[in-house]
Amino acid sequence: MGIIGWIFYIVMGIICFFFLFFLEKKYQISRRDQFVFSILFLMIISGFCYRYGFAFTSDIFLIFVFLFVFDVIFTSYFLDIDFFNREDKKISYYLFLIAVGFIINQEFINKVNQVFLTGEDYRLLLWAGGFVFLYHFVDRKGIMKYPSRNSIHLSSEYVLEQYARLKYKYYDVCEWKNHDLSNLLYAIMIYQNHKRSSFFRKYDYFMFRLNGDSRPLGIMQVNSNSYISDIESIEITKKNLEKYCYKSKKTKVMREISEILEDYSSDASSIQSIYDIIKKF
Repeated sequence: MGIIGWIFYIVMGIICFFFLFFLEKKYQISRRDQFVFSILFLMIISGFCYRYGFAFTSDIFLIFVFLFVFDVIFTSYFLDIDFFNREDKKISYYLFLIAVGFIINQEFINKVNQVFLTGEDYRLLLWAGGFVFLYHFVDRKGIMKYPSRNSIHLSSEYVLEQYARLKYKYYDVCEWKNHDLSNLLYAIMIYQNHKRSSFFRKYDYFMFRLNGDSRPLGIMQVNSNSYISDIESIEITKKNLEKYCYKSKKTKVMREISEILEDYSSDASSIQSIYDIIKKF
């Protein structure tokens, strides 16, 4: 790599810096956005190099090295800000960016004849675009939305069948000294499982991994911004119920199940009816 190559990487690094600086000031993009835009910048420049025969792609990840160097200079001398502040974690970010850029450079850019999309690539994009459209259509039309909170009425046979199945599966986690509270936990579980079946919960998990938005998860439909399993959702519900069980921690006076449900759920009557069926059993 000659002097022209070094100049090319330095100039591209500076252009990349000002491009990201503009986006950050105008649109307040996050560091994750900066990372994605940096990778896209690298790919686009590599594509043009292949298209017009510029022999600068073998070490083009060095653009990120000079992006890092110029950011240090600009931040420290022009903005008079401590670039190496540990809380900002800029060093870790740039090391990761350079490492990813190096891997893309070696494993992708240097092993293809062109970087820009081919006809096969466009076909994949069309399929991906179709799936994205279907997702937004389903989301917009509310096809997979959570059911409304209208009261539900379940038959005794259905409730007892579900009770036996769920008790066999989750007995260890639902065990409670107070038998009434154990039954209440199962009643809530049957109610939530009926309103949001296992099939739709798998959809919830998929969407959570896709966009990371907080949403009800697990068999107990616990609002969470991190992944939780069915068992974890039961454990969380069990702890939450304990907060409603007593009028006072000093007196330890157990409240009526109906009172607990009024505080716990907006559809207390439905859960109460399920609980009554279980209690008779």
